[in-house]
Amino acid sequence: MPPKLKDLQKQCKAARLDHRGKIPELIQRLKDHKDREESSPEDQEDPKCDAILVTQSKVSSEEETKRDAKDAFGQALEEEELDVKIVMGELYVGNPRGLGLAGLPTELASLKGEVKDLKGEVKDLKGEVNELRDHVSTLRLAGQEYRRVRNRFISTFKRDKLDDMTQSDLDIIREGNITAHGGDAAVDALLYEGVEGRHDTYAFEELYGMHPSDVKKITHKETIDILNLHAGVRADNDKTGTDEFYKRFADFIQAFKRSDPKVNYLIGESTNVTRAAYWSLLKCQRYTDSA
Repeated sequence: MPPKLKDLQKQCKAARLDHRGKIPELIQRLKDHKDREESSPEDQEDPKCDAILVTQSKVSSEEETKRDAKDAFGQALEEEELDVKIVMGELYVGNPRGLGLAGLPTELASLKGEVKDLKGEVKDLKGEVNELRDHVSTLRLAGQEYRRVRNRFISTFKRDKLDDMTQSDLDIIREGNITAHGGDAAVDALLYEGVEGRHDTYAFEELYGMHPSDVKKITHKETIDILNLHAGVRADNDKTGTDEFYKRFADFIQAFKRSDPKVNYLIGESTNVTRAAYWSLLKCQRYTDSA
């Protein structure tokens, strides 16, 4: 079974090697690293070294800095023992301080690759968080409607069985009736999720003017209320909606789709097209038999 890219990358990271590249490159890199580890410096034929000399100086003059650096290099070679060390898969020779810096560019390159990978993972996680936030907002809106229905159940029980209905109960029943027999875009959009969900999205769009997947992204309560208002008029068996109401609803939907969904169109500039369409729809006569 051929090795997997992820397994090879893990082996390279464990050996402090650059883990980027294709499978053949990583295999060769690991092989070279293993060969270097198994062979001692004495076993290597015709060894070649690229010398990198670095020192620290507090002298400001360039010529004096170079002169002091040469003296420091010479002193280090005379007084300090040279060590051999494999760093990031490469063989280095130098004094202890020098070896501490060996392989730094390669290590930095590897770290940059890891940071890039982490940024990609963070971006994906942010996307998932945003989706969850949208879902929670939808459920919150749905919960408000469901609460009205459950309140209606208790108040109806008080009216029919306990003969103890107050004006508050009457208001609760009236609100609950509107919810129970009217539209609920937030909840109905969830009916189209998953394999076992509904597939007749055309019916949903006839009621709410938008696709279920678009409605699930809406977090603005007033927009959900407008969609529910249209659904209630559209589904009414006893009354007929006016052509003007349907026209203004279509104008609102078009304006809303062109607007930024993250911005509350009811707040801000007075020339907001979506806000104008919203208020125009609310003031419109809904049924042909309305006064």
